[in-house]
Amino acid sequence: MKENNKIRVEKISFLEKGKMEEAKKIRIEVFVKEQNVDFEADWDEKQSENYLVYYNDMVVGTMRWREVGRAVKIERVSVKKDFREKGIASVMIKKAIEDIRQKTNKHIILHSQLLAISLYERFGFRKQGKLFYEQNIAHYTMKKD
Repeated sequence: MKENNKIRVEKISFLEKGKMEEAKKIRIEVFVKEQNVDFEADWDEKQSENYLVYYNDMVVGTMRWREVGRAVKIERVSVKKDFREKGIASVMIKKAIEDIRQKTNKHIILHSQLLAISLYERFGFRKQGKLFYEQNIAHYTMKKD
């Protein structure tokens, strides 16, 4: 996959309050407003590694990952509606996998909405178990060894 040089992924810290607010704004726009996810269910402030993604220097996406027992879980992958289908989520996922692998060889898991399954399959994730619903949205658990 060729990385688009208009896209830049930046790892951010909880201590960078302004950048965390940017991540929160994107998650509210994508999950709360667009998908009707409850704000408290989305914004849990669990300790995690967080990212912002820029397209032509505009903040357009965010995601996080965190260790959960014997695995690492990628969560809250979100890209503003007008910037989808530009390879932004792919660049984010690639960066997260690289960073995770520098830290651990644990399995990587995530909960994928149905429309995103093919994205994650391109990175070696495979569906696990049965279809389930989170916040009234259909998901599959996906795993990468």
